Amino acid sequence: MANIYTQNGLQEVINASGRMTILGVSTVSKAVGRAVAEAADHYVVIEDLMKYAGKKIGSMVGAQNACVTSSASAGIALSVASLICKDSLERVQHLYELLPDTQRREVILLKGQNVDFGAPVGEMIQIGGGKVVEVGYANKSTLGDIRSAVSEKTLAILFVKSHHCVQKEMVDARSAIELANSLGIPCIVDAAAEEDLSLYNRLGADFVCYSGAKAIEGPTSGLVVCKTEKLAANMRLQYKGIGRAMKVGKENIMGLLKAMEEYLAGEHQPAVNLDQLREFAEKISSIPGCRTQIVQDEAGRLIYRCKITFGEEFGLSAEEVVEQLKKGNPAIYTRDYQANLGSIAIDPRPLRSAQELETIYNSMKRLSKGD
Repeated sequence: MANIYTQNGLQEVINASGRMTILGVSTVSKAVGRAVAEAADHYVVIEDLMKYAGKKIGSMVGAQNACVTSSASAGIALSVASLICKDSLERVQHLYELLPDTQRREVILLKGQNVDFGAPVGEMIQIGGGKVVEVGYANKSTLGDIRSAVSEKTLAILFVKSHHCVQKEMVDARSAIELANSLGIPCIVDAAAEEDLSLYNRLGADFVCYSGAKAIEGPTSGLVVCKTEKLAANMRLQYKGIGRAMKVGKENIMGLLKAMEEYLAGEHQPAVNLDQLREFAEKISSIPGCRTQIVQDEAGRLIYRCKITFGEEFGLSAEEVVEQLKKGNPAIYTRDYQANLGSIAIDPRPLRSAQELETIYNSMKRLSKGD
């Protein structure tokens, strides 16, 4: 079916990968689209809007305040910058010039969480003026690893909650936050795709960075839930410095607020449910060389996907299947993090209809015949 992208010569895409930035993250509801359009058609004092949005988001999630950002990754950078600059406009406007004389710049990060989520998380820290201090090992970390790295130069502890990170033998978020609080060190949680918008704030994190376009299904945006109004105010001040390069428009702010209202009211219902996913898995398993199972999200979220493992009888490796599906019309993007291990996964959340599952099945069946 033609859409605004195909009408302009771009490829039609079925997103079975997840709420991924490379595919435009999410689609928005009609109500969110209307909010974006209406907000774009009027003027507003942006500083007043930012304050209003921060207070409103805080009330929605049980926090004192929040700061709207252009993305979760921008939230990390602005959180770090706000801890360095505090409420000093001079520091905000001359951040990088003053960094050599900054005593507290080190941000402690578990080695198993120093990941590339489409860009290196360490770069977000450095954009905000921080200096990454890796602790622990790629396959194991302890609270002792974090504690031993703390010094008079420590600015914050960053905890990344993501499927990209190593999951086994790693410090959990609650323990990291509790340790940071006991040491009097600010804790930043990168919870970009997490679905609980109040959990980490309740646990005591100073900043919790979310994407506005992933679980919330809003327009391109982000939000940082802040422990205090002062922290949120200091974050907003960064828009007079590095934040200027990552500002968020009035229309996306209002679209985010509407999306959050819908999300927290439970109005976001997937087009494909778990029963339909199970039926799809049964059909795929009837294709020679395909073995399926329903699996839960790696990071423990209540998200279920269909994992497809390929045997020799299928005729193509998982990596070859990934590439062949992308070349189809429409192009099909699957969750391919374990393709090198022989499997892919189908994430039903971004699918726009059950018919897309049928399209994926037919494409897989054609590939099994070598067409």
